Amino acid sequence: MKKLIALALATAMALTMGACGKSAASSNSNSSSTAPTASTGGNSENSSSSVIYGYTCMDMTNQFHIAMRDAIKAKVQANGGMLIDFDGANDQTKQNNGIEDMITKGIKILFLNPVDSKGVKPALEACQKAGVKVIVVDSGVADTNLTETYISSNNYQAGQLCGEEIKKLYPEGAKICLIDNPLAQSVVQRVSGLEDALKGSKSTIVGRKSYTSMNAALGDMEDLLQAHPDTNVFWGLNDDFGLMAVGVVKSANLQDQVKVLCVDGSPAGKKSVAAGDLFGSAAQSPVSIGNKAVECALTLLDGGKLEKSYAIDTQLVTKDNVEQAGTDSWK
Repeated sequence: MKKLIALALATAMALTMGACGKSAASSNSNSSSTAPTASTGGNSENSSSSVIYGYTCMDMTNQFHIAMRDAIKAKVQANGGMLIDFDGANDQTKQNNGIEDMITKGIKILFLNPVDSKGVKPALEACQKAGVKVIVVDSGVADTNLTETYISSNNYQAGQLCGEEIKKLYPEGAKICLIDNPLAQSVVQRVSGLEDALKGSKSTIVGRKSYTSMNAALGDMEDLLQAHPDTNVFWGLNDDFGLMAVGVVKSANLQDQVKVLCVDGSPAGKKSVAAGDLFGSAAQSPVSIGNKAVECALTLLDGGKLEKSYAIDTQLVTKDNVEQAGTDSWK
């Protein structure tokens, strides 16, 4: 079993690093819990000039979160501001402490991707007390009264697209395994879309486990396939999980039996689709989310009003359209 897990990890890591090594390096050099981004730029007459913004995400090793951070940073600097970023490292207590630290550094706007939709509330209350406006990105919070708006992919639609594709692939029904994450609202919505799309079909979710850590996920995937050897589909909550699932499926020599679908549309994921490993990925746009987040921040600084939420459509990328989607960058 250890050999299978090691081979699966090596496969997933090779795919991810081969496509996104540059971004990962960027994360290591730019992510900081102690110092703001030094550079500023853009129009000094803009109302956002010299404003300090904060960005924190649930996991800065996730290429989606890095791409979203980079899009936000570029637009913030183009408007004369500076950005402090902080890696939540899948630890809500650590993220809450990081947010408190950013408040003391003088942030006016916080771009927040929470580790735990409920556990982040003390940090939200601290922001409210300090007059810091909170814009939530990618994954929501439980108490929306403490935030200005929520910008995300249409996560329900992403799961729904995967479910509809499974029904087309298996009109007589598929047996599906997945790993979910009940702490992340974005994943909850994806799973909800997947389940709703499968209603009325002969396809069923036969095995599922909740995410605890990336290392544990590898073992969980192998356990699920061993418990359900007739699995037809493995669904990954994002491309990282999808690529891991590809490795586990290959290690079990089930690549001719099990199709892997997931959500993200990362460069690594799209390269895997093009290579015929991942079957499909519902593509998000972290760049669009990041740009929209800064647009909303500028509106707030100008005294404008925002909608309570904004959802950006997703698209299922398969081998049929991956060339058009492009494999070299996030959209």
